[in-house]
Amino acid sequence: MFPQQNKKQVFSVRNTDFVKQYTMPVLREGATWYIEFYAFDPSLNRLRRKRIKINRIKGVVKKRAYARDVMRRITQQLSEGWNPWIEKDCSNLMTIADVMANYEAYVDKMYNGGNYRKQTYASYKSYIKNFEEYINKNAPIYYLYQLDKGYITRFLDHIFIERDNGARTRNNYLSWLAVFCGWCVDHNYLQYRPTDGIAFIDKRHIRKQRELIPLPIIEKISKWVEENDPHFLLACQLLYNCFIRPVEMTRLTINMINIEKNTITIPADVSKNHETMVITIPKKVITTARNLGIFEHEGSCFIFSKRLRPGRTMIDTVVFRHHWENVRKSLKLKNCYQFYSLKDTGITEMLDNKIASITVRDQARHSSLAITEIYTRHLAKANPDVVNWKGSL
Repeated sequence: MFPQQNKKQVFSVRNTDFVKQYTMPVLREGATWYIEFYAFDPSLNRLRRKRIKINRIKGVVKKRAYARDVMRRITQQLSEGWNPWIEKDCSNLMTIADVMANYEAYVDKMYNGGNYRKQTYASYKSYIKNFEEYINKNAPIYYLYQLDKGYITRFLDHIFIERDNGARTRNNYLSWLAVFCGWCVDHNYLQYRPTDGIAFIDKRHIRKQRELIPLPIIEKISKWVEENDPHFLLACQLLYNCFIRPVEMTRLTINMINIEKNTITIPADVSKNHETMVITIPKKVITTARNLGIFEHEGSCFIFSKRLRPGRTMIDTVVFRHHWENVRKSLKLKNCYQFYSLKDTGITEMLDNKIASITVRDQARHSSLAITEIYTRHLAKANPDVVNWKGSL
């Protein structure tokens, strides 16, 4: 018989030994296979039987092997003070290590099947690595059920405060965790997403780390790149005038450019928004491409391949950043002047030169005018029309 406690016993921090009572898990074989053990249930003031069914495992040998592993895990957790009646229900006892391994295999499969872009894949792998590092070094947990809202909030604080990352990075981690937890729900590892109810930091409070580049500096960049890195000049011009994102540029092929119509087609499988769109390519950009001999290569070649020359090999966006870093150091530019700043600056210059917002919207492939008009600068000087205004009052 298992020891019975007085139902009127008041439990406190000092008599937690009652809560730590348990029996060793055993395997019960029969029509239904299950692992059985007893643990103290404070709500009943007695030991309570816990059963974990393992019928889903096929084959007697596999069932027994699986049961031995689960019983070993349960014994370890019980010895460390775990109590199944205090924590949330964890009948499947999935370890966080097993789940993370399964999820990482899923991410690899999605990437190898062409369902994830290289940038997305690299980001997910980085998130997984840092999350596992936090689990192993900062706040160890063993079972997936321990991954609750409080744990995720503490992890996000670790990313945002302890590691001194920006609000955008913290939001990116929350987005990934929501995806991961959703995957766990889809695979019946979790009953709900513990990320639900955790708020993102308002984007209005997030300051971009990059800034617009003053036009005199743009002219210096243009001159230096033309003289020292002419193939990178074409990349800069496509970003500045056509607002083609770096990841899209790595996938552009020569036949996407129509010289006669001065257009470039961004196919759906290349575009970030997964829509095929045709945008204008200025004559000066066409001229740069001609001077570089781009159109002398086969149309199926990537515009930017090894050494930023046309070729058959797709490059990574990090190549553009390496070239930009060379420019930045050579001209002693501030860190806030990033390669992507060329896109922001190009949009702003078009708007400053009174090109219609709707035209800029289409060129930048924004989903709405509201996004385009974010780039409209409110200059800190008096408007002459208002200065000379004579109202009725």
